[in-house]
Amino acid sequence: MTWKTGEIYMGTILLEQNRWTADKEPSYRVSDWLPRWRRDGFDGVELWENHAARCEEQELARLERSELPIAVYNSYISFADGAEEQRAEAARLIRRLGARAVKFNFGREPEKLQTYIRNWNEWTRLLPADCRLLCECHPGTVMEEPQAAAAALLAMDRCEAIVHPFHSLGPLADWFRRLGSSITHAHVQYRLSGQTFQRLNRNPAHIAGILKEMREAGFRGSFTLEFAEGTGQGEQREQLYEAALDDLSLLRQQLEP
Repeated sequence: MTWKTGEIYMGTILLEQNRWTADKEPSYRVSDWLPRWRRDGFDGVELWENHAARCEEQELARLERSELPIAVYNSYISFADGAEEQRAEAARLIRRLGARAVKFNFGREPEKLQTYIRNWNEWTRLLPADCRLLCECHPGTVMEEPQAAAAALLAMDRCEAIVHPFHSLGPLADWFRRLGSSITHAHVQYRLSGQTFQRLNRNPAHIAGILKEMREAGFRGSFTLEFAEGTGQGEQREQLYEAALDDLSLLRQQLEP
């Protein structure tokens, strides 16, 4: 379960039209797209959990045999008390799919932080020893601020962090100053002004500047294309994918030595 500096993964959530609906029922089969993603140059997949947890056995078997690695299992399991079965099922799927890493979120209630950490520590014992543990520092969670996130990570053995460099809460430098080498993965979504998703090539100089800042801060991690231009605006899957390929192309160019 290895990874390399600068690997870029396709986030299956990017093409998922039901990611924000109440039932979050998958609207497409990931296996139908795997050959295309491999051909187009992605290094792996960040798999939205419902694309595995809510599919039929035949589809799960296809994902298990995928020639494009399941680089990250993108989970939204709860770390509150009472969600033990949910966490156990996620661990089962992570093991079955051979996921190299698991992305997770904590909840939004600061008074429950120690509960989240305790349940997280218990849950990680169910995972393969070489599975990377990626905490998404996400708005609306107890990890949305760098100082709090850094303090929490001190109690979380071998936990790494995900940041959003092109749509960051506060200065990106603060995240690297507080978390440093714990930051090993980045979610790519570009929202320079307001809440409209844009292609990275709308402002390549800005993207280059952010990537330079990350390199100078010591970042040597991987990236997932999480959202792209068109997200939340009609959601035509082929158009979303075209925008994602543009983002992939620009990132490749910028990340070349």
